[in-house]
Amino acid sequence: MHRIVGLDVSADAVRLVALESGFRGFQVVQMSHAPLAARQVAEGAEAAPDTRLRDALQALSGGQPLGPDVVAVALPGALVASFPMSLPFVDSRRIEQVLPAEVESAIPFDLDEVVWDYAVLSQEGGKSELIVGVVRKTALRELLAMLTAAGIDPKVVTFAPLALAALGEKKLLASLPDSGDRTEPNIDIAAVARGEPQLVTAPGIALLEAGPDRANFCILRAGKTDVARSLPTSSAAAWEAAAQDNESLGKLLAPLARDLKITLRTRAGRKETLPTRMLLDGQIADLPGAREWLSADLQILCEPLELTPEAQPPGAADPSSYALALGLALRAQHPRGRINFRKDEFAFTKDVSHVRGQFARLAVAVAAVLVLALVSGIARVSALEKQGKAYDDALCKATEQILRKCYTDYREALGALRGSNSRAGGIPRVSGTEILAAVTNVLPPEALPQLEDVEVTTTRVTLKGTVDGFDKVAPITSALKKDHCFGDIRPARTEKVANSQRVSFVIDFAYTCSGESAGGA
Repeated sequence: MHRIVGLDVSADAVRLVALESGFRGFQVVQMSHAPLAARQVAEGAEAAPDTRLRDALQALSGGQPLGPDVVAVALPGALVASFPMSLPFVDSRRIEQVLPAEVESAIPFDLDEVVWDYAVLSQEGGKSELIVGVVRKTALRELLAMLTAAGIDPKVVTFAPLALAALGEKKLLASLPDSGDRTEPNIDIAAVARGEPQLVTAPGIALLEAGPDRANFCILRAGKTDVARSLPTSSAAAWEAAAQDNESLGKLLAPLARDLKITLRTRAGRKETLPTRMLLDGQIADLPGAREWLSADLQILCEPLELTPEAQPPGAADPSSYALALGLALRAQHPRGRINFRKDEFAFTKDVSHVRGQFARLAVAVAAVLVLALVSGIARVSALEKQGKAYDDALCKATEQILRKCYTDYREALGALRGSNSRAGGIPRVSGTEILAAVTNVLPPEALPQLEDVEVTTTRVTLKGTVDGFDKVAPITSALKKDHCFGDIRPARTEKVANSQRVSFVIDFAYTCSGESAGGA
């Protein structure tokens, strides 16, 4: 089993829920909280957020870091833009292809300025109902930098209402009605106002977690998330005033109720499928008169959120206050298919599954390269076989014309061509042009002669020509001696040309690179 931690960082406290997760399920092993230090320290300077968070975490863990635990956190609602989206198909590939353009058209930023992710809420009748979350990269980068400075590297950074909805999906709400019960609601609002409990079963249930720093709302239908959104909330001063008198309570709850009504009308579907029960968590659950006020205004039974015994460790105090932290831990247990902003350049790199995925992709790439190399090798062998056969056919045809016999082995063909009894025995192995080219290549540039006559055989060369003076003849003979193909170089015969400053010469020498003896062709 491995340990998963959900961290709920609010304005005044940090709440931690730890799960031991295994193949057969999970067990809640810890629920604890620590207050965040006041923003102003004694000297009047403001304490850094990462310092306050680090101190609170050390208080939770006894001074020890979270270590290799899988950690999940939620972005503050003010940083996340969320909106529902309906697509007329259910194919996941088409959803991935269409969504980028749809998201870009719905936000006032370029896609390269934000990180976005989505979750599929339902797929019925050939349609997909999605929720999309968008956060600015700068905001996400600042949050991750603060968490890193506090010693946290979260695997999951998600949308708080979706994490809250995980409690219903995992059936950890004590008051969750039977999803199959479609009984019409019959609420006595007057009885609710008097504080008398009204037990009503309904096809859907709503969850509202609200306080001075956040308001998260979701609707569950048949055990699945139907709506998830973050709502505006009021200041801490307004919440404190609401606890003192009914007028301030109405001012606090009226904007919240208005947003809830809009959400219920636009996203909850037909009237008969509206949720008839709303579970309250956070400061709103403890606010005097808030449940009765909301029940009367929304026509929805409001009651405190309670967790099942399986969702709390033995001896836990006020387990319902850890609802969001528990939901975050549950989301980290199975994050696939839910909103997680740790992606692309912000991807979590310490995850074993991430590394496993990288190795899997690398293995696929290596296999593809090997397959391509094998196919290329087979093609090259096939081409070489065809080329070799073409060479054999050409050699056979040539030897049949010359030797009246087919040879496909070039060594046998050369032996037959060089044989003294062969019809090809008299064919020179080198041409006079090749020998003349070899001679001219070695002549020194400073003593280039004017050649008048050149006699060339395959075994001997005689040069006749003129140069500018007697001193130009010696460099020529010296250059010829340096080439291993020229041997037996006899002294040059020289004489002065009549009525001229030039000198004529004759140099006679052997050519030894033809492979023939003197007197050959």
